[in-house]
Amino acid sequence: MSGDITTLAVRVALGMHEMQARIASVNVANAGRIEARAMRADFANVQQALAGAARPGAGDPGAALHQAEAELRSLAPEAGTEPISADEEIGDMVAASTGYQALTEALSRHFGLMRLAISGRS
Repeated sequence: MSGDITTLAVRVALGMHEMQARIASVNVANAGRIEARAMRADFANVQQALAGAARPGAGDPGAALHQAEAELRSLAPEAGTEPISADEEIGDMVAASTGYQALTEALSRHFGLMRLAISGRS
């Protein structure tokens, strides 16, 4: 069961990074428009649900992770008030990409350990 929870937690975090990258790419695409405003998403509810799943003794972590996933799916980016800064958006894209790569590497290692446990080799 803990493997399922780990996979679900990583899936939610990957979804957050994917959304961050998509928002940044839309902002970069609109950076040349004078009237364009930077799109933003508030991940506070998703992060709170993830933190709740990680808290020991806080109940069913699977339910908290499913809640985090639902929060992420219902999240819609909104136009902010500040103009778009292409440099800031590129930085956001790099940060999202780095986080995504780190999570996929960790998940790959997790699956590798599971494969070793199943095969019985050390």
